[in-house]
Amino acid sequence: MVRSFVNRDEELNFLNEKWQDGRRQLIVLYGRRRTGKTELINHFSQDKNSLYFLADERSIEDNLDRFASKAAQKFEDVKPEVENFDELFQYIKQRAGEPIVIAVDEFSYLVETDDTVPSVFQRVWDETLEGENVFLILCGSSISLMQEGVLSYESPLYGRRTGQWKLESLKFEDARKFFPERFIEEQIKFYSVLGGIPAYLQKFDPEEDLRKNIRDEMLSKGTFLYEEPEFLLRQSLRKPSRYMEILEEMAYGATKTSEIANKVGMETSNISPYLNKLKELELIEKKTPVTAGENSRGIHKVSDDFFRFYFRFIYPNRSELESHKAGKISENVSQKLSTHTSHTFERICRELTTKTSDCSKVGGWWYKEDEIDIVALNETENTILFGECKWTKQKVGKKLLGKLENKTENVRWKNKNRKEKFALFSKSGFTDELHRVAESRPDLNLYSLEDLNLILSSENQ
Repeated sequence: MVRSFVNRDEELNFLNEKWQDGRRQLIVLYGRRRTGKTELINHFSQDKNSLYFLADERSIEDNLDRFASKAAQKFEDVKPEVENFDELFQYIKQRAGEPIVIAVDEFSYLVETDDTVPSVFQRVWDETLEGENVFLILCGSSISLMQEGVLSYESPLYGRRTGQWKLESLKFEDARKFFPERFIEEQIKFYSVLGGIPAYLQKFDPEEDLRKNIRDEMLSKGTFLYEEPEFLLRQSLRKPSRYMEILEEMAYGATKTSEIANKVGMETSNISPYLNKLKELELIEKKTPVTAGENSRGIHKVSDDFFRFYFRFIYPNRSELESHKAGKISENVSQKLSTHTSHTFERICRELTTKTSDCSKVGGWWYKEDEIDIVALNETENTILFGECKWTKQKVGKKLLGKLENKTENVRWKNKNRKEKFALFSKSGFTDELHRVAESRPDLNLYSLEDLNLILSSENQ
């Protein structure tokens, strides 16, 4: 069951176009852990003369020694005695004999270990590899270190790179390809549990139902997914326990800064650095009403579905799971999964709204007690779309449309000079009465799961 490389065509095309350009290239590839950066490098390099090296957290001397060993193995040679990266790349250049891809994976470890590394690689690029037909990839999982140490204006490598690509987690339309034989409802549920990280998606067996997959791969001590969130946080943070407390409270629904701080017993003024670090790791995000400015006061939400699931259902129940009481936790998951999935469904519907409507901004909106799941703005045509998403067993009727229409007058955006549209998304479809209403209203669109599946399927043909 190998499904680790799904729909990275755009990224592969980018790399191949750079390769076919014929000139030397310095490509910066970065993104959060487990997004498939190494797999992308492997696919790109498989039919090319290439040398791959994975750096780690050990000393620069140790990494240099292992890199030299990898180079010697590549060229079927005795390991060269080199004292620095300049000498190592000089050796590689002499032995390559033809254009070569050199990939340094987890380059951010080298930068973290020694902040002079960007200067060293600047000299390697400017002098040792000058004029050579080399395709150098610097890849890293620490987004902040890659941005500051490689991409920023202050970095010695600034201006040297010939391209960069941030590898994102997969959106639903691509992630669902890991479970191609499942109906879209099941695909959404799988996605709500695993999110869009390829390394997580490939752990579930597409031939088994969701409950068994969760029990076998997430609620069982010793499995990859059972350990992964804590492993990642302990590897990335100095005080992971505090961050875990924050993620747990957020997974249970705390969103305001003051509320989160109160739940974990911190002063509101002291929690911002923790939230900022979690945002840097792309585990949480700040959300503001779509009609508000980016600097407006907002709320914070767990942006990664897998971490939201983990800190809602697994982390608070570790003691029971350690005592082999997975059955009880599995039952709890089954009872509450629908609420968890509804939040994921909203985000999927927003993504599809971006594709199906001509809009410049899509997001949610709230003010006091009122909330609208989807508001999409077209600044050019002064058009605003309002949408609601329902992940329930009941069909959606006119009542929901009426409630939505009543809230729209409170959305302050070009109120006197705007054209309004409406969209309703429903897991269980719509009543006949609402269908008749939609037939007479060109400003109203209804989307069932079957409709969403058709949209996604037609786009991928």
